[in-house]
Amino acid sequence: MSKLWSAVDDYFNAELNADDEVMTGIPAQNEHGEEEFTGQSKHLHLLAKIKEAKSILEIGSLGGYSTLWLGKSLPEEGKMASLESNAEYAEIAERNITAAGLEDKVEVIHAPAEDTLPRLLERGYPRFDFIYIDANQALYPDYLEAAIDMAKCGSVIITERKIEDRFEEEANRPEMQRFLKILKDEPRIDATALQTVGAKGHDGFIMAVLD
Repeated sequence: MSKLWSAVDDYFNAELNADDEVMTGIPAQNEHGEEEFTGQSKHLHLLAKIKEAKSILEIGSLGGYSTLWLGKSLPEEGKMASLESNAEYAEIAERNITAAGLEDKVEVIHAPAEDTLPRLLERGYPRFDFIYIDANQALYPDYLEAAIDMAKCGSVIITERKIEDRFEEEANRPEMQRFLKILKDEPRIDATALQTVGAKGHDGFIMAVLD
């Protein structure tokens, strides 16, 4: 990881993202060190605000850091479901959400996403305006198909991807090929991919909009 990437993140986080009220009561650093990634999570927050999302789905809560920023973007009547299969991570996320005062808007559902996704609409959630996927990449094609099924015209789908040295090998794996095929073959989807660098290292995301 470049020291410059981290230095740039540190500078702009200190100038633009310091002491935000969403982090009040949240530990300065949880065991995942997620406080370093404020800029990336704030980016999601701003995208959801630009979209004026009233319903948000997150697949993969981890410690709930991105969950907090997405939850903060919601209007008063907004609702968010965050799916997490790991009990420890789900507990951390719930604790942080409560500390941030977002428990009335954000629900952490502790169960495998592949089991929960088909039943979310039955639980009373509306079709989602904004969907963020950051979980087991081997299951991304399944998550993407489920996201499309639960989206509506104008919905935004953001998929996080870790970029590593063996990217060319990963790009040829069946799950990546299937994921891209879904994006290319679905006539309602318009998508692109972007690379990012920073404290998280070499990262990236795929952004899609449902027409």
